[in-house]
Amino acid sequence: MGEFDELITAAVPSIEALIPPDAAAELGRYEPQRWTGHHEHGTPAQRALGRFPGLAAERLLGALELGVARLTLTAPAEVVAGLRPLPDGSSFSIISASGQSALTTPVTLVAAVHPGAIELITDQVRSMTALLDLSGIDGDEASVAAKHGAAHLALAVATATAVLRAIGTPIATNPPAIIGIAIGVTALLLPETPKPPAYERALLEKRRAEYTGSSWSTSVPVFDHEFMFVEEPSHSWADFAATGLVSAVDTGFAVRTGIAEGTVPVWARVTLDVPGEPELAHWDEVAEVSFTAEKGDARLGPGGMPPWPGEFRVRVHARGRDGDDDERYELLIWPAPHAEPVVHKKTDRVGHLLRGEPAPETRVAPEAGFRWLEKLLDTAATITVAMGLDVDDVVDEFEEDAIAVEIDGGVIVVEDNNYRGSLRDVLERLSRNGKAASHFWNVNRLTRLSFARDGQVVSAREVLNQTEFGDDPEVLAALDGLDFTDFRHLDAKGITAVVRFTGAVIPEDDVRDAIDELFSTL
Repeated sequence: MGEFDELITAAVPSIEALIPPDAAAELGRYEPQRWTGHHEHGTPAQRALGRFPGLAAERLLGALELGVARLTLTAPAEVVAGLRPLPDGSSFSIISASGQSALTTPVTLVAAVHPGAIELITDQVRSMTALLDLSGIDGDEASVAAKHGAAHLALAVATATAVLRAIGTPIATNPPAIIGIAIGVTALLLPETPKPPAYERALLEKRRAEYTGSSWSTSVPVFDHEFMFVEEPSHSWADFAATGLVSAVDTGFAVRTGIAEGTVPVWARVTLDVPGEPELAHWDEVAEVSFTAEKGDARLGPGGMPPWPGEFRVRVHARGRDGDDDERYELLIWPAPHAEPVVHKKTDRVGHLLRGEPAPETRVAPEAGFRWLEKLLDTAATITVAMGLDVDDVVDEFEEDAIAVEIDGGVIVVEDNNYRGSLRDVLERLSRNGKAASHFWNVNRLTRLSFARDGQVVSAREVLNQTEFGDDPEVLAALDGLDFTDFRHLDAKGITAVVRFTGAVIPEDDVRDAIDELFSTL
């Protein structure tokens, strides 16, 4: 260790004692944000100072300013011998802005008047970082981060003080300039400096203590009919024979999908409490298994497992694996002792075949034929069918942007984000020559399914969770087999009831073309 190194390392403990622990911990954890694209000026240390949180920098200035003014450190002349002053007659300008840090201008002046000084300080600090021995520190995350930040900042403050005092000008020896350069150098170098050995353990303990569960949604890649939630790629084979849906594998679990390749939407929730009875109504298959987390922290998209090892239970909900619906999954995970697999619900063909059971007959949902129309209109719309009328008979009842398409024996009217067809008086007029019906829905999940005949509305109700629609035989026939307690494809079910009641035949190609033309003009 040379004379200059000894001078600096001897001063570190007294400077470190001046640094407040919370500000030191913020510095010890500091990771710079990505560059935002705006142009930055100055040395790397100046740019690092500009990116460092301003409030923390101001607090460090307040804590260190008086102490730095009393320091008597001066670098040997040979350390600064390579610096050259500005030539006589040189001039420069500095632009300052209101609200900028009190450190910015003093540091900028040093860079302008003493070119190379900040780079010299940066190089000296980088070369002496290895002299700081933090291998023996211990404690919680905050105390280890504070020690890490304080020690490195103290090293930078001592180095900046000694170099700038050796230069000796009022601009160089100004305490805010010394402190600002030291913070910039530390913010530049610390993210690339390994944290103390105790930090990883302390951070894990903190995360474990603060963890209360999480939930998230994501799109998961599927390979060879499965996706995995594991700590690392598994070399074990997933055996789906027990559940037809989910299997434990090394460090996690695998889920058997209907699609072979691609992505599927997944909603996941990790809870620390034992969940209640499974939700079955809206799913084709529901099963659960136990699995072992070896380390914890397995990731699935933006979320993950708790940060500790142990035994867990996962309940997997699936629908659409047979290709008759949009495929999607829900995962519910909680800590639990090992238990045997349980199948709570089994209705799809994929699950039956994997379990070695006779596959159920293929069943086409009654509303399947109108899911395309539901999907085209998405958030809010009204579908109205009026029989015994033509387009000219109905256009005055709707807004100008409504789509009216002539069908065999009547008219279908499509309203995007409007509801005229759901109004009682409109339906009464539209049913003057026979039957009319409409289904309305909006972004707030409000609906209205209405039926009219011979100028009279015979039924008009909200459909979500509805099981009673009166006693009109034709209305009941139109609703046969449509389950409105299952929220899946609620609006396709409503459209199906409208078509059944009126006896209409919807020309899909004509309606698609009309909707596409409408949307192209919006």
